[in-house]
Amino acid sequence: MSATVTVPRGVELCHLPQPFELVRGGQLSGAVLAYERQGPKDAPVVIVLGGISAHRHAAAHAELPERGWWEGVVGAGLGIDTERFQVLGIDWLGGAGNSTTPSAGEAFPFVDAADQARALWALCDALKIERVHAIVGSSYGGMVAQHAAVQSAAAQNGSRLDRLVVLAAADRSHAQASAYRHVQRQLVELGSRSGTQRESLQLARSLAMVGYRTTAELGDRFDGGLDDAALSGWLDARGASFADEWGVEQFLCLNRSIDAHDIETASIKVPTWVLGFDSDQLVPLVDVHRFAASLPELRTLRECRTRYGHDGFLKEAAVVSGFLTEVLR
Repeated sequence: MSATVTVPRGVELCHLPQPFELVRGGQLSGAVLAYERQGPKDAPVVIVLGGISAHRHAAAHAELPERGWWEGVVGAGLGIDTERFQVLGIDWLGGAGNSTTPSAGEAFPFVDAADQARALWALCDALKIERVHAIVGSSYGGMVAQHAAVQSAAAQNGSRLDRLVVLAAADRSHAQASAYRHVQRQLVELGSRSGTQRESLQLARSLAMVGYRTTAELGDRFDGGLDDAALSGWLDARGASFADEWGVEQFLCLNRSIDAHDIETASIKVPTWVLGFDSDQLVPLVDVHRFAASLPELRTLRECRTRYGHDGFLKEAAVVSGFLTEVLR
């Protein structure tokens, strides 16, 4: 793992328990979790977790005006209102941010979604956050949030979590989603063997974009066919942007972590709100309904109609923000 960490402006680091034991074996020594807070420090805490490419900076604010990954949902007067709540975000262990992560060519232990959740609670301990108003998790973040809820319910002094909100996630990976990710990993591993790591990572991300979106959206935006320069340009740009920030080892770490997610829903004993997206081919509504129906403390299951597929949680900001306004009031 990286021996040194360059900390950008606004990033805070939490030193995790030493060593940090991992649920599938192995450990991280000297591990840190990078995080960011915005909103009143004495306000109820809402933890915000996104997909594998999300990070600690959810939205622009006065101290850090750079655009965040969930603009239109997090901010003053929005669904996750930074005038009412203290918002806490993290960089994933093993990912492309400033938390502990593998260096190029480094063997890195398996990081499960449950490990991310344990790191999150260790951060809350370090910040002396005794209760969390809500954890809002989307995509991979929704998987991690489920484990955080289970761990909270098992806490010695009772649950530390008031509510769980899961968007575009279920209790386990769908076979089609795992198939997409298997091919992505094969591409990246082939590139590592042939010395074309960056090109393979770019292709893997381009393939991922096809799974995130829908036939309706791509059909409306692009002509298709061999000479569709707009389509190939869009895919190449998305892949290149990802490859600029991610290493092969980081991608493989979190890609595998998604596929390994499998949780016993009966153990999620926290009031839970669920939002699914009707055109999501990675987390289809049938899985969302099955997941929601098995939750002991389900409060609401809502569906969002969207042409953006799995990326609906990012693209349908007005719908998502409205839903969260209801949940967090």
